[in-house]
Amino acid sequence: IEIKLDNLKLSDAIKTKITEEFEEVLRLLDFEEFGPDIFRQWYIDGRVYYQALIDPTNIKNGIAELRKIDPRKIRKIKNVQKQRNDKGIDVVIGIEEYYLYNDKGISEQTTQGIKLTTDSVIYCPSGLIDPNSGMTLGHLHKAVKPTNQLKMIEDAIVIYRISRAPERRIFYIDV
Repeated sequence: IEIKLDNLKLSDAIKTKITEEFEEVLRLLDFEEFGPDIFRQWYIDGRVYYQALIDPTNIKNGIAELRKIDPRKIRKIKNVQKQRNDKGIDVVIGIEEYYLYNDKGISEQTTQGIKLTTDSVIYCPSGLIDPNSGMTLGHLHKAVKPTNQLKMIEDAIVIYRISRAPERRIFYIDV
């Protein structure tokens, strides 16, 4: 993988810095070894999360490590703080945004977990969104239902063939 900046109308110094940072991101992701796995996971899940860790003793060095986060265990939370004014109208006084990470998984009722700031989490969605639920979908989402149906048909065929076999008195199958 490489980055091409030929058509970018910037100075050569900026292009050099962009190329250096791109190489640093590839090094942090260990892209030579895990590149196909990263793409495969993103293609299936439709989203990838990373936690960007910074060395607190030397902040100028930038991101020290990128840790992958399971997308089923993290969710973005947005708390809107409202206050009624003297006319009885709710006025937004602040918005608190953070990511909630729970090692046991996230559901609608989950309120416990580790709070991660929005700056420390890198989120890369597929761009496909379910219009009904608003969930991010993977590019293979439409293939899940036919795959499950194929598995069920294969199981049903095995049961049908065993139950219709000439020696069917031998088998007792609860269907």
